[in-house]
Amino acid sequence: MNWEEVGAIGQVLGSIAVFITLGYLAVQLRHARAEMQRSFTQTRAAMVRDQAMAVATDERLIPLGAKANVALGGAPGAFVTELVKRTGLTVEEAVRLYFEQVAWSQMRVETIRNIEDLPDSVRRDFEKRFRSQLAQSPVTRLFYETGRGDLGPEIMRYIDNLLAQPG
Repeated sequence: MNWEEVGAIGQVLGSIAVFITLGYLAVQLRHARAEMQRSFTQTRAAMVRDQAMAVATDERLIPLGAKANVALGGAPGAFVTELVKRTGLTVEEAVRLYFEQVAWSQMRVETIRNIEDLPDSVRRDFEKRFRSQLAQSPVTRLFYETGRGDLGPEIMRYIDNLLAQPG
């Protein structure tokens, strides 16, 4: 074997190494992008949850928002309307419960979106508690019944499947 043949073999092996490295980098880039998207959605969900709880617990904001919405010709959403109709709560009280439910929902939806990443015991515990809450809390059930279109089909499909399970 002469030096030209050895050099040619070296070039072929070098080319193979470059392709392997590029493939590895592509996989790493895909994983990094997916992790970045997950981090963004988790941060966004936390911000929505925090904002919803801030509104629900601020005595001044609910009456202000209700007064402004009525003055501008707005109407309460389905959850608030149904809650007022079925319970006799004021619109302001129902709106406060709405924002509290939004905060809980953000936590649950984010958990559902990442359910495959949870250890089995944590996933089972989440599902058991969520099923129990939906069974025992008419307010939570009403929130999900009236908000089906807001949560997206994949989340509602998961919730419907969860409720269809025994236990």
